[in-house]
Amino acid sequence: MRALTTREKWLLGLCFGVIFVVANGFAARSVLKVLRGSDTKIQTLKNTLADNEMWLDEAPKAEAREQWLAANMPKMAGTTLGKLQGDLIQSLQDDLFNRKLRIDQQSLQEIVNETFYTEVAVRLEVEGEEKAVIDWLTTLQGPDKFQIIKSLELELDNRSRELEPQAECEITIARWYQPDTGEAIPVEGPSTPSNPGT
Repeated sequence: MRALTTREKWLLGLCFGVIFVVANGFAARSVLKVLRGSDTKIQTLKNTLADNEMWLDEAPKAEAREQWLAANMPKMAGTTLGKLQGDLIQSLQDDLFNRKLRIDQQSLQEIVNETFYTEVAVRLEVEGEEKAVIDWLTTLQGPDKFQIIKSLELELDNRSRELEPQAECEITIARWYQPDTGEAIPVEGPSTPSNPGT
């Protein structure tokens, strides 16, 4: 085997140099791809940590709300859902009658069973003096009523010949009860706050 000339040695060294540079280029590309992925993972973990810290800060408030709900949310107490819907619509009818407002249509809505509450709802179409309708609407919700307005359409009745401005209101009102599981909402801790916002 003959010895390599200076030119051949130089070309062989150049060839090894090109292979070395190409191999390092692929390795660097792979490392950069991993590092870019790490930045994304680090940002995701930072976001998760921030979320968890926020929930941890909110834990005392959430616990207080759960205690308040367990103490104050109405219980179904063996009553049928149909009776609860009937009670809701009857109480609304009585209130509307006392305020001299008319019910044009009324219907029972589908009962909703969620993890933390059971909902009964009614839909009403109400007409009457604008001020009386608005006054009635302001009484429907409150922390101790466990009623929500699920939908509301209110418009002035421009066709009316009454002296006082009249209004028409289409509304769906729901009332929430503790779910009928035989158990109250799970609570941790002995104290009961006086208000759900605390």
